[in-house]
Amino acid sequence: MKKFLFIVFFSISIISHGQIDTTRQSYDWPYSMPILGKQASERGYKIQLPYGLNVNYVYNRMDLEISSFDMTIGNDPNSPLNQLISEHVTLDNLNFTNTIARSNGMNLRADVWILPFLNMYGIYANNTGTTEVSLKPTWFDEEGNLILALPEIKSSVDFAANSYGIGTTVVGKLYRDYFFSIDANMTWSHSELLKTPARLAVVSARVGDRIKVGKNSMLALYVGGMYRGFMDNDGNFGSIAIQQALPNLGSNALPAIDDKIDSNNQKIAGLDPNKPLEQKQIELLEQQNKILGELGTAFENIIASDVDYGIKKDIINNWSVQFGYNLEINKNLTIRGEFGKGTGNDFVLTGIQYRFGL
Repeated sequence: MKKFLFIVFFSISIISHGQIDTTRQSYDWPYSMPILGKQASERGYKIQLPYGLNVNYVYNRMDLEISSFDMTIGNDPNSPLNQLISEHVTLDNLNFTNTIARSNGMNLRADVWILPFLNMYGIYANNTGTTEVSLKPTWFDEEGNLILALPEIKSSVDFAANSYGIGTTVVGKLYRDYFFSIDANMTWSHSELLKTPARLAVVSARVGDRIKVGKNSMLALYVGGMYRGFMDNDGNFGSIAIQQALPNLGSNALPAIDDKIDSNNQKIAGLDPNKPLEQKQIELLEQQNKILGELGTAFENIIASDVDYGIKKDIINNWSVQFGYNLEINKNLTIRGEFGKGTGNDFVLTGIQYRFGL
């Protein structure tokens, strides 16, 4: 098995993300990790110290799409009120037009080199952020006639989240001091707004070059790509006060409903029920008023209550291009920075790493 691992090790000429220096001079490796570290040092490969502690600041911005949404009030999802809500307050009717999530905070990362080319790590992050939502609710009758269209409603909900995750990095040499790295991790984020944690998967790949800076420092510059995606196929569930999430909903919806009912009643008063065509118009307007009345009842209860909701959101563009650097000041201390940009998403990371051996 060791022989096989060494064949893998030398066939890809690994450098750590770390970096294995290709200056070949045998030396003693006093640590138990990584596995095959002693053999690598005997062959002159300089490898990173096995253990690391990282402190990073991370900023994320992502455009989201709401792909499913439902809400209930109280413990009985089949109550008359919830039946009204499920009929009239749907994803199509709410018509979400724009959803943007922003978060920033510090994360702590502890890692260990299991093999000279394989790193495993754990993450803890404490983030705060804001979800901005814009919607333009519209309702139609059974014949497709527009009953009610509200002006665009914008809202911003602040949140705090604690995240935990695990990940792994594989690194290798391409040519001379050019290297590649592949990283994958998954995090679970817990928030007071959610009953179940949100799971996010991140996969990235980078290629770069190492440049000697001064006597003992090395600068690695790299470019790559990152994929981010939610892993919650069934969506997330939570509870929130509608006044907190959509504070302007009541002031927009209820007067508009009342005005529309009054307008319909005025039209009804001007029509002759003895004329077949006008009688049909009266029936249509009365049906619209019935829907509007039910809608008003639903909104009055929603606005005054906390609601349980289920929501599934997807990142509109999962991909971004990444640019970054690692500056190894010495064998113990590294400074890192990275910037990512894609259509509808931004990513910024800056941090410091301390490495040591045991």
